[in-house]
Amino acid sequence: MAQQNPLKRVLVVDDNREAADILAEMLGLCGYEAMPAYDGASALEVAQRFQPDAILLDIGMPGMDGLTVAATLRGQAKFKQTRVVALTAWGDAQMRERTRRAGFDTHVVKPAALETIVMALAGSRIAELAQV
Repeated sequence: MAQQNPLKRVLVVDDNREAADILAEMLGLCGYEAMPAYDGASALEVAQRFQPDAILLDIGMPGMDGLTVAATLRGQAKFKQTRVVALTAWGDAQMRERTRRAGFDTHVVKPAALETIVMALAGSRIAELAQV
């Protein structure tokens, strides 16, 4: 799969360690530099060090959920322009509104094709993505 911006850094956050690791690896094969994190608190720590251009963020995580992570990051000037993509099993209208209010740029429902995820990272507006 061709990648327009192979230097883009992506933080992949999911409490399902295997899913986060596999997605980070797949994004690496697409030309991204991808780093996994497995919970909300570590996502905030890794984001400070890694300085991602984009974040794929699960919502339903124990402890600090993805909504809180996104809102916390959006409250910091250095993450105002970071692309934040909800990658979650929740696709109902109420959750889409909650992700929008928390500062997410896009809401992608799992399971999602790798192509859909890459397009969400690039900011593409396609039928499979619900812009928030």
